[in-house]
Amino acid sequence: MIIFLYGTDNYRSGQKLEEIKKKFQAQNDPAGLNIVTFAGEEFNLEKFNNAAAQSGFLVKKRLIITKNLLGQKPAKEKTEALMDLLENFKKSDNVLVFWEATMPDKRSALFKRLSREKLSQEFPRLKSAQLTAWVKKYVADNNGRINNEAVNLLIAFVGDDLWQISNELDKLLAYSPKSIAPEDVRAMVKAKLDENIFGLVDAIGANNKPAALKLLNEQLALGLNEIYILTMIGRQFRILAQLKSLASHNFSQAEIIKRTKLYPFVVKKLLPLSQKFTLAKLQQIYEKMAELDLKLKSTSLSGQTLLDLFILQI
Repeated sequence: MIIFLYGTDNYRSGQKLEEIKKKFQAQNDPAGLNIVTFAGEEFNLEKFNNAAAQSGFLVKKRLIITKNLLGQKPAKEKTEALMDLLENFKKSDNVLVFWEATMPDKRSALFKRLSREKLSQEFPRLKSAQLTAWVKKYVADNNGRINNEAVNLLIAFVGDDLWQISNELDKLLAYSPKSIAPEDVRAMVKAKLDENIFGLVDAIGANNKPAALKLLNEQLALGLNEIYILTMIGRQFRILAQLKSLASHNFSQAEIIKRTKLYPFVVKKLLPLSQKFTLAKLQQIYEKMAELDLKLKSTSLSGQTLLDLFILQI
């Protein structure tokens, strides 16, 4: 039996690999003595052949797992030899699993060979409705509850990376085990968005418009509302103006923290950034943001176009 697992979503493909291992142990090999794993960068054809050709120790089957082989672009001779071996092992009792953490080159001969297997499975990134269903199932499987608004907010903040979503959900389930509400997501997950907005403002301060446009459009791609993004940028620039003004009067960092009542880590992070702007530049940005806010609410141009123009004009 040959199984091929691949795709851009290595969280789900990795979970599938773990499921195969657990099922094999439960049904065939409780001690796990007949599970052999090869890493792609250290793949040795002779050792693979020896492992796959042997019967199990005290059991009928062996599980042979090869990880990230296609990403190594093995030599043509090795590829051809491996494909010949696979033909010999097709009717073997042993289970051969090939798992790829990244999307392999679909043009390669080995990919074409493995993808023809009946048990070949691709794991693409989940689309909106699928992602929502996945989040709800994850929470339910962990004996929790989450409402639709909280799900949508979490996805808006984090995107479709299931590794990060699962990490955030684990924190949320520990923080609010009975029911996850939107305010829990704002409290626990919003820091990620703040970090992204900080990067955007930093790129603006460095006059790196390509980087600023890239960061902006990454936020839009996550599904964040244009007015919400503008609000977050505005908040960051308000803090910068406040810090710039106080620093110009030679207040110490401790005094600035006391006067602004901001968290120390916020002041420590944004105070150096404030030095990249003059007060006149901050005033100009404020005026541009006011114009943008009006246009977002009154013109037919897309929000993305207006935000791109804002970045290019400041």
